Amino acid sequence: MTGKERVIAEIQQYLRNIARSVSDEPTVIPDGIYSDETKRAVSDFQRSVGLAETGVTDYATFDALVKENRRVISESRSPKQVMPIKNSDLPLYYGMENEFVEKLKIMLNSVADKHGNFRNLERNAVFDRETENEVKRWQKVVFTEENGVVDKFTWNTLSEYYLIK
Repeated sequence: MTGKERVIAEIQQYLRNIARSVSDEPTVIPDGIYSDETKRAVSDFQRSVGLAETGVTDYATFDALVKENRRVISESRSPKQVMPIKNSDLPLYYGMENEFVEKLKIMLNSVADKHGNFRNLERNAVFDRETENEVKRWQKVVFTEENGVVDKFTWNTLSEYYLIK
């Protein structure tokens, strides 16, 4: 994917997350193509937040998408079910060793397989410094605090990415 296609795919993922919060029918697939379907979804979103319905993702629209995506993911009742995990199983952080850390590494490695700016991690259940660094890198991508701690927001955004790839 080119840089432009990655940005479009990110916009589409935000639209998808927001749509899932009100319906089981996501409106777009994050494929990096700004199709008519994507334009309609952007227009629908713009209407829902009181912006001019242009179908174009300008700065105001992108800012609103980021904020609404963050709200939707943060308000999710429980972590996404990539595997059985409960709120009580989070956060994950440096020094932990359990099955959820191993699943975290699998998801982070799926990101690394698609994007050159991420590193593949050794598959084990240990939350080491390398894992912490990759979590921080992911947190930077999803515009959240880069603290290396996997909270519900970090888990959910990573799970969403993992589940669609």
